[in-house]
Amino acid sequence: MEVAPLFKPFRALGYITDNVPFAVNRKGKETYVTVSVGKAWQIYNCTKLTLSLVGPQASPERTCYSSKILFGDIRALACAGDLTFAAVGSDIVECKRVHSAMCHPDTYLNKVLVGFEGGGEMQLWNLRSGVLLYTFKGCPALDVVGVGLADGRAVLHNVRLDEEVASFANAAGTGLAAEQLLGGGAGTAVARGGVGGGACTTLSFRSGAGLPLMAAGGGGGVITVWNLEERRLHTVIRDAHDGQLLSLHFFPGEPLLMSSAADNSVKHWVFDSADAMPRLLRFRAGHGAPPTIVRHYGEGGLRLLSAGCDRSFRVFSVHQDQQSRELSQGHVARRAKRLKVRQEELKLERVLDMAACEVRERDWANVITAHEGDPAAYTWRLAHFSRGDHVLEPPGELYGTPAAPVTSVALSQCGNFGFVGSAAGRLDRYNMQSGLHRGCYLRGRGAVSAGPLPAHNGAVVGCAAEGSNRRLVSAGLDGMLRIWDFRTCTLVAEVALGGPAVRLVLHPVTGLAAVAMADASLRMYDIEVPRLVRRFRGHSDRVTSLLLSSDSKWLLSAAMDGTLRVWDVPAAQCLQVMKLGSPVTSLSLSPSLDLLATTHVNRRGIYLWSNQALFGSPTAIPHSDKPVPVVRTALPTISDGRRTTGHPVSGSPLPLAPDLVTMSLLPRAHWDSLTKIEVIKARNKPIQPPKKPEAAPFFLPTMPGLSANPVFETATGGTAAAAAAAELGGDTDGCSSSSGSSGRVMECYAPVMAMLRSMTPTAIDRELRALQVLEGSLSEAAEVADVAALLDVLIASLECRRDFELCQALLSVVLAVHGDVISSRPVLTARAVKLRNLVADSWKRLDSLFQHVRCMVGFFGNLQHA
Repeated sequence: MEVAPLFKPFRALGYITDNVPFAVNRKGKETYVTVSVGKAWQIYNCTKLTLSLVGPQASPERTCYSSKILFGDIRALACAGDLTFAAVGSDIVECKRVHSAMCHPDTYLNKVLVGFEGGGEMQLWNLRSGVLLYTFKGCPALDVVGVGLADGRAVLHNVRLDEEVASFANAAGTGLAAEQLLGGGAGTAVARGGVGGGACTTLSFRSGAGLPLMAAGGGGGVITVWNLEERRLHTVIRDAHDGQLLSLHFFPGEPLLMSSAADNSVKHWVFDSADAMPRLLRFRAGHGAPPTIVRHYGEGGLRLLSAGCDRSFRVFSVHQDQQSRELSQGHVARRAKRLKVRQEELKLERVLDMAACEVRERDWANVITAHEGDPAAYTWRLAHFSRGDHVLEPPGELYGTPAAPVTSVALSQCGNFGFVGSAAGRLDRYNMQSGLHRGCYLRGRGAVSAGPLPAHNGAVVGCAAEGSNRRLVSAGLDGMLRIWDFRTCTLVAEVALGGPAVRLVLHPVTGLAAVAMADASLRMYDIEVPRLVRRFRGHSDRVTSLLLSSDSKWLLSAAMDGTLRVWDVPAAQCLQVMKLGSPVTSLSLSPSLDLLATTHVNRRGIYLWSNQALFGSPTAIPHSDKPVPVVRTALPTISDGRRTTGHPVSGSPLPLAPDLVTMSLLPRAHWDSLTKIEVIKARNKPIQPPKKPEAAPFFLPTMPGLSANPVFETATGGTAAAAAAAELGGDTDGCSSSSGSSGRVMECYAPVMAMLRSMTPTAIDRELRALQVLEGSLSEAAEVADVAALLDVLIASLECRRDFELCQALLSVVLAVHGDVISSRPVLTARAVKLRNLVADSWKRLDSLFQHVRCMVGFFGNLQHA
């Protein structure tokens, strides 16, 4: 039996673009840009850079995109050395050597200009005939194209006359003069050949009114804008991107430039000032380097906090991609421009640990972070999406404990206090509102020490406060788990772990603390006793992340062995082992247990996984120690969300177990209104009597048409047929008796239930009342058979225990409408008796469960009172 994974791929956040240039296409009045993301693609609306469509996964990864499609059947592909032949219909197209760039000059019908690697050679080809027209030696204007060279120059070449129009040195801000052009460390790095070399990788020309401009970009992450009329440098956009530029595009007739780079971002620059100087208008960006830590934020878990190797601290929205943004670290761009350095050099170091509490979000800073090699912890105010006013620094050397980098942070459940642990074993408490130091957790005097000892003899790897603010728990590399009094900062108890600890998590309600050891084992302690309550082994490499679920029933751990293990805490055994491919660096489970967020090695996205214990069948997830391979998703694809776990015909949810009653999951008002339809009709009855119809005119107005029959126009401008349909209630789906009698020939009742689930309460009531049995009529036998078929549908549904509440509502209406007919005909009475027994059996089983629960509650309640 194949074991189903406990967590299935749902979607990935934070992917904007990769190392493939984008393609721009216009549809009607809207302009769209297609970007590549690994094996998938995304389409953004350029108006506000909102995500419009995500393509399916494909293999292998894309290397280029185009917004124009050549229609035809590709019959065959063949490669011979450096030649590539493509058979499209009856034509054969040949491509020689390896081309590095290709474009279609305007007004050149069926022509393409191809640039080749080595020597800067260009060739003009006829696509229809496959003939090489011209070989050239190594802009909006007609016959002129822009060529970016490997030495950083941008050359404007006339393809008709084979003449060089203009040449711009250091067009991409690279080459020998990069240090003077860019300034600071960025120019020095590029001048020495770093960050993608000195090649000019992309060009774009501005069209329409305004200055004739050319934008160029390269490996330095800057955009240089050149005035073509005066043939000089117009401006330089420093730190436009943190990676090599891939694409530049001026929108036709607009002073708007779009750029994309390898830093996982797409930006819009607008030239709307009097001197045509650019400014950043809008952008979409994700992590430029792999994120290393992720945490769910808020009660619903709709937002994610993440930080990565790119020194950025971001918040992602699970529902709306446009709400994702980076938290501000001060005026970094302004200071970087003044100091002539890259913005990344002024940001805080990589985040090692973070803690957040949404209780005081609107009052003061509610997020605290620890950074690599930094002796201070930093606060963040998420309501303002910016860094807080206070920096939590220790008040100086205390009893011989020197200042050391912060290794762990925590927040109290009330959001008033923050806790900071350092590499020197020090554990301090701060007030989050004022940022003042409010105590240091110390042990008693040592044998050779003149004063109290710090909290640990080694680095503090984790600290956490329990829900009632009575206890604080900390673990260190010295192999000790210590429990402190929250208010007095004194030691209450300590437990020897038997080895160095690397991770600590605490459940604030139950008081269960989970510790990951250096030997890859996991231990759980009850801090109230304190004593060891659980021990888990299974990982073969260093544990990278540890997590306790909100109900404390699951312990999730990830390690460098590439596995994610879910431990069943009450059963004290492994629930499932999932092999995710690349190792997990951080994980976070939402408070509602529906979504799991993970970050991975060498992956710039945040991956979301759906909990199949909630969205799937829990019976298909048995306890297993064998790894279950799971295919990691790269992006939300077109097929995501199309899988259904319900009945393939009726759409009703499948029962979780054979003996369980399953509801239809319809809104309560849907089936409750069916039983109260008479009350609703009486309430909606008009108060005033109907008005007298208006007198018809002497000449009946008609509407022109091709039909021979006249079409009369009503007083409101509509047709008489439409007015008649409105008088009948607007329901023109068909005859009521036809849909009601279709159940007579049905062998499977699932389509009937599917039809009833999709109908409104009024329509269902109308269909049931249409099944009238007229005494002594010629169709009496057929009408009785219709009622019998309806009872058979209810019997089949109750036997399968599906759509239970909908069947009860239908049965109530059927008995009220056709009760006299059922009681007077034996063939219907027998079915009614069977229905009564099925309903009684269902209630007896439910009542027995209630009695069992009532007895157990009474038994344990009496024990407590005794």
